[in-house]
Amino acid sequence: MLTWLDVLALFTAAAATAVGARKGLAFLLVFPLALMLYIAALPLLPPLLWPVAALVAGLLAAQTAGRLYFYLGGFWENVLGGVAGLIWGVLLAVSLWTGLPAQYSVATGAYRYPSPKLPLVVQEAVAKSPFALPLFDLVQRQPLLRKLLIGANHPAEPAPRKEASTRQ
Repeated sequence: MLTWLDVLALFTAAAATAVGARKGLAFLLVFPLALMLYIAALPLLPPLLWPVAALVAGLLAAQTAGRLYFYLGGFWENVLGGVAGLIWGVLLAVSLWTGLPAQYSVATGAYRYPSPKLPLVVQEAVAKSPFALPLFDLVQRQPLLRKLLIGANHPAEPAPRKEASTRQ
């Protein structure tokens, strides 16, 4: 069953794909600019605002793409722009599913996602989502994805405790 969080993430991915297809090749060419803007904004913003930063960077890319004129032909123009929009949309959707705060539990040595400090309606949406928890686990296992989508704000997993050796 899809939750409101899933619908929001999937709608965002579909809208980004549509914008990319509409803008065409120009969107593909400015897509790296949007990605760099997004990555540059991450250290400056709290994690809850990262999806907003991704959305703003995508909208700026779309506006820039609207001012450029490249023409390859209707079909290829739309396909290339749609591919860039799809990549951007997937990044937005994954950031919506995995960008909520998590809480590290020292007792279990794992993250609890989402944090119990979030409103109950958000916790339920994540718990019932078929995408949020598996994607969070995937992002946690990939260092590059973890840094890009979750950031360094989560505490590092503690190193194993060294026991004091006794001299015999």
